[in-house]
Amino acid sequence: MNFAMIIDALGGDMKSYYIKDNKGYDFDDNPFEFNYSIGNEFYASMWTYPKLFENGYFIKWDDYGTELPDLELDLIFLVIEKRLRDGYGTEPDYIVDNIRKKYPNAKIVGWVKELWVGTPLDYEHVGQKARIDFLNQCDAVVTNRPELKEHQHLADNVDKPFNFIPIPVDTDYLYNNFYKQKDLAIWAYLPNPADRRANTYEFVNYISQKYKIDVKYKELIPGKNFDYMSLEDFITNWSSCLFHFNLDPIEYFPGNQCGLVAATGTINIGGVNDYHHVLFPETATCDFDILEKRFVEYLENEDKRNDVIKYAWNKVNSVFGFDAVRKQIEDIKYG
Repeated sequence: MNFAMIIDALGGDMKSYYIKDNKGYDFDDNPFEFNYSIGNEFYASMWTYPKLFENGYFIKWDDYGTELPDLELDLIFLVIEKRLRDGYGTEPDYIVDNIRKKYPNAKIVGWVKELWVGTPLDYEHVGQKARIDFLNQCDAVVTNRPELKEHQHLADNVDKPFNFIPIPVDTDYLYNNFYKQKDLAIWAYLPNPADRRANTYEFVNYISQKYKIDVKYKELIPGKNFDYMSLEDFITNWSSCLFHFNLDPIEYFPGNQCGLVAATGTINIGGVNDYHHVLFPETATCDFDILEKRFVEYLENEDKRNDVIKYAWNKVNSVFGFDAVRKQIEDIKYG
């Protein structure tokens, strides 16, 4: 299947790319690597979708305007977000009809990539109304949220089926390169947004001091970009630890980091993102008492640790693995 992910506008150095022999190349045929990749062989987060297909593409629409690349496409995940903030159609080049005209044989799926467009929780905001209009012009809708609770207003006002398509995880690459013997240590993980960090460090310090266990973390350097560490170095560092603590208290984020943790054989402790509940249900909470009890159980019982690691590994493959996600996407096209 010829698949493309098209996004209306992105900042930074991101480029359009295509997949060949499971590697990414820009449209000048140069190997393409960026801050969410390891070389051009491993892409993380949403950038993994095109890698599901031999003929997979990402198109950064604002680089092309009305002169989109000449491709034969069967299915498109289309994102129009930044162009919606002041109302759909205010920039007439960025509309569904132009995608249909360029790629007449493709089924167009509106992808709800971000939770909100416009003022959070304001259903009357022009951006939210524009998003509903946009989705109603597509053939179907996808979201990477397993529950519709944050998207229920959209589902109630969009006359198209909603499909849960998780962000795929390249479990084979992660297993082959990072699934290794673990140090008896805790990785204290902090997401970029400050409100998602909550009291992770407080709890980690308490556990570390009480149970005499080492802690590792990515140093926050004043004046330096949060993502200063390469993706390869970052995964290498945290995947060397048996435990990965992340007490993210915000429910309406998917929790993509958790999929990487499960695929490397490390145990996630804490947090209430969606994927925490899917992959590590026993520790998908921010309750200190429950988490300490589970941590001690895992620390003292190797069989229990292995059960948790095995469960997460099986689940990350059955829900987020390439074969599983590819089938779900093909079902949208052919089902």
